[in-house]
Amino acid sequence: MSLSPPRINAFLTLLAVVFAAVGCFLQWELIESQSRADRRAAKFRQAMENYERENIYYDPQATITWLRNRQNPAGYFVPNPDLIFEPSQRNANTLRATRYAIATLRELDALDQINRRAVVEFVLANYVPNVAETQSGPYADIYRNGRYAGFRTLEGKPVGVRPTMDALIILDALNALDDPRIRLEDIRRFILVHQNPDGGFWDEHYPESGQSSCLKCTSFALRALGVMHRHTHAPFPPVFKEQVAGFVARCRDPESGGYGSAPGKAAEDLYNVFRAFITLWWLGGGSDAAGQAFVRAHMDVGGALDYANREHYLPAAGAFARYRNHGDPRHPSLKATHLMVWLATALGRVDSLDVQAIARFTASKESRPGEYGGDIYSTYSATGIFKKLGVRTSPLPKPVRPPPYRPPFPAYLPPLFFVLALVTLTLSYLSKRQELETINQLLAHQAAVDGLTGALNRLRFEELLSAEMRRAQRYGSPLSVILFDADRFKHINDRHGHLAGDRVLRALAEQVTKALRAPDQLARWGGEEFIVLAPGTDLQGALRLAEKLRQLVERTTFEEVGHITCSFGVAQYRPGEPSERFLERADQALYQAKHAGRNRVCAERRYGDVARVSA
Repeated sequence: MSLSPPRINAFLTLLAVVFAAVGCFLQWELIESQSRADRRAAKFRQAMENYERENIYYDPQATITWLRNRQNPAGYFVPNPDLIFEPSQRNANTLRATRYAIATLRELDALDQINRRAVVEFVLANYVPNVAETQSGPYADIYRNGRYAGFRTLEGKPVGVRPTMDALIILDALNALDDPRIRLEDIRRFILVHQNPDGGFWDEHYPESGQSSCLKCTSFALRALGVMHRHTHAPFPPVFKEQVAGFVARCRDPESGGYGSAPGKAAEDLYNVFRAFITLWWLGGGSDAAGQAFVRAHMDVGGALDYANREHYLPAAGAFARYRNHGDPRHPSLKATHLMVWLATALGRVDSLDVQAIARFTASKESRPGEYGGDIYSTYSATGIFKKLGVRTSPLPKPVRPPPYRPPFPAYLPPLFFVLALVTLTLSYLSKRQELETINQLLAHQAAVDGLTGALNRLRFEELLSAEMRRAQRYGSPLSVILFDADRFKHINDRHGHLAGDRVLRALAEQVTKALRAPDQLARWGGEEFIVLAPGTDLQGALRLAEKLRQLVERTTFEEVGHITCSFGVAQYRPGEPSERFLERADQALYQAKHAGRNRVCAERRYGDVARVSA
């Protein structure tokens, strides 16, 4: 049984739909599989970014090993293990470096991994039980009338508050403050003899300051005194606490919120903020609760942290600079950063720090496993930052890269089904193509042509007029219109009937159209009125054309009605004028032709001046 063309078309259309649906499904599945792979890849990239940003850790055992390798059998620590037995390695900085090494190992709970007894013996070798017997120079007379004891950095060096503080911190960490070879009371008197009436302290270890009080020496004295007072559980006298606290308060720079090196000095060194804090902390009694309470009572903590962040923090580096040096490059300092982390964490103000940036900066300073910044002090600072900020001690697991993308089927399958759908749909469409084209042409013709006369309708004429006016305006070419209508057309309708009148209008449009040139366009303007659009025609040419049309109409015999005449109004476009004014001038010319007796051509020469061309 053969199928009719409509059924064939329906079958082909249905088959095209099936092919298209299969192609769409396959294409969707291909896109979705690619999208899933892209999401996995994006998730992996994000995980890698997070991993690289958050994978901040340190290896405590590496630092312990690094420090252990730097202990001389005599107990002290040196910066360079390759020169550990060189006598030059024991110098004025050795006691301080040893203190930082012991403090770091204490922080890591690893003091049992070094020779503790050797460290104690090294420190006690620098103990001077009677300062008056060894001290010389301008400060010797201070110690003649009492028993004073302290520590020095090396033999032949003066006893000072700073080395005494270093020694006491080491001995406290190693539980050796009760060693019978030292007298804490004599040491306490030695430190107190350095206090001035203003409440601050001086130190012969820093001869550049003489006996003037400075915040640096005061912080050393209070840390040393604090270690001893905490060990003996003896509180500071209230008067002493207020004296020292008053000195610290006077060191504050009210303009910046930081602290100067002494009262009246501008704040430039970030260390002084920490020195003020640590002095007040130990004045509070040495415990966390007492220290926090005393600091908050005697220090504008928020103002000090604001000053530090505003004047010393380097966001690009994630670190603090020690010096304020406005206008000069400020260098990120691991040590200054540690002191600010110490202050902020001790007072519960970690929120004031960019924790992740600081941790990342600190980790970036690792020059070899366990070593930071290349020296013991920097490694001590880095370890302190890590511990206080709770940085992890092992790396995060690295994200697993997803497998490479593989499509579930060949990529050419969806296009193949689309092609099949297109071919079948084209076969179905071809049989309808001619019919659709005919319908479209008919619709287009109906949309532009007057149904009675076959001339253009008014809407289409106005579109053509606008286009020709723009062209005339742009290129300066002439443009004219001829407006005409049948004379006494109402008489024709009344005498012969409206159907006869319609036939006259059709015949009139047909005769005029035949007489027009190729570029000219005839349109029915309304009722018995017609209009001719004459591109490229000036007023004289339009008048000649109108006269030609008038004579043509006059000579033509129309069925049923015989001869008729028409009146014509002609106008030429004036650049810049609106279409309404242009057509109004043609209408005025037509009115003049009617008024002058009909069956003639008139044109408006000037505004308000209509000339008759023919009669």
